[in-house]
Amino acid sequence: MPSVKQSSGWRMLVLGLVTTSFTGCFGPSDPLNRQAVTGEVLLKNVALDTGSISFTPVDMETGRPAGATIAEGNFSIAKEQGLPPGTYTVRVNSADESAAPVLPEGMPGDSRKLAPDRIPPSWNAKSEETITVEDGGENHFVLSIP
Repeated sequence: MPSVKQSSGWRMLVLGLVTTSFTGCFGPSDPLNRQAVTGEVLLKNVALDTGSISFTPVDMETGRPAGATIAEGNFSIAKEQGLPPGTYTVRVNSADESAAPVLPEGMPGDSRKLAPDRIPPSWNAKSEETITVEDGGENHFVLSIP
């Protein structure tokens, strides 16, 4: 039969382990410190009805790429999939389904026709547009594409 002293020692050990697991003493739950990111995308001052947005870190050592769909001008990336603090290049794509499909440039032998993109190259393929995600900041961005 264990002594009272031994039983309370085991209880204290178990209690300590449970407590430290809830307080995060086993390390951070998110070593990248991801942040939720939300925003609005306007094309010629009108909410972009549909499209996609991607974020590429300027510093690949600390940042991670992410993306989201755009619906009715809004996008959202939850904290669990979010962006670590830093600066990111923004790229937006949105096919113009009402325009006649075109062959992609530089794709020899590719006969698939694609709907042209409504977004100017300065906001997608050749984008230099950036956002800065801040630790604990609101991280809500309004992007206005001319």
